[in-house]
Amino acid sequence: MSFSSDTKEALLEELPAKKCCKKALLMGLLTYSSIFSRDKIKFITEIKPAADAVISLFDEMYGIKCNLYVSEKKNSREDNEKIGAVNSYKITVSDKKEIAKMSPDFAKGSLSLYRVNKSVFDDKCGKCGSHFLRGAFISSGTVSRPDSSFHLELSTPYKNLASDTVALCGDAGLVPKMTVRGSNNVIYFKKCDDIADFLAFIGATTASFDYINEAIIRENRGLANRAVNCDTANIKKTVNAANEVMTAIAYLKENGVMDKLPEDLRKTADLRYENPQASLSELSEMSSPKLTKSGLNHRLKRIIELYNKYNRGKVN
Repeated sequence: MSFSSDTKEALLEELPAKKCCKKALLMGLLTYSSIFSRDKIKFITEIKPAADAVISLFDEMYGIKCNLYVSEKKNSREDNEKIGAVNSYKITVSDKKEIAKMSPDFAKGSLSLYRVNKSVFDDKCGKCGSHFLRGAFISSGTVSRPDSSFHLELSTPYKNLASDTVALCGDAGLVPKMTVRGSNNVIYFKKCDDIADFLAFIGATTASFDYINEAIIRENRGLANRAVNCDTANIKKTVNAANEVMTAIAYLKENGVMDKLPEDLRKTADLRYENPQASLSELSEMSSPKLTKSGLNHRLKRIIELYNKYNRGKVN
């Protein structure tokens, strides 16, 4: 199964206890379903627990009996898992008298049912909004595996519903983006922290932690890479500096200039020339009398300066 499917099934393991939250969940499921009107309701899903939840909530909340159709089809999973047979569950309610049982909870003053219907929310509850978004995600949402990419989205053909959903997310401190893709309005999150927050808000705790853990892994990997790059750069810098000193010493020796240098510079030059692979710390320990790394580095820089002057003909 895909990460999205696993997340949706986890969200359906236990339905909310409060009546207001159950209605909010059902409204989220239906509002983002295939058809949700006063004439017909059609809900299609590949998640069996989602179909079971819709049937259960229809019966418990409104006493509505619906039709269930199960069909088998081929489907390619979003995370490129092996293509296989997948059951599709279609729930329909075509009897207007049955649908009318829900009418007391339909939004007033709006012909379209494709809106976030806050009339079923209980202001004293504080959790109805999260259950509506839970239903919306189960019905039309997708979320990528965190170890592949960071992307979560909900899609709907209805612009007002998309705008209402963005506003509902905003009420919870979530800030999704919205775009148009073909005939659909897409609400989406692209940042790991934002996805983790949304998943946590709708109750997908395990999936939220998966995203948090992946963010930690990527951050640690990034720190390690930066450390390696820094070490590599330092090694390259050290090697280049050592090569520069060795070139300077070889030139000064070959051109008879070394014998003209002060004794302290000659001793340092000989020490470096005889130990080309040694670090400054190691050269410092070998020097006699003992020199600090700073003092040793100062002498080596002086040798390079002399080399540059002689090599450019500035000293005769």
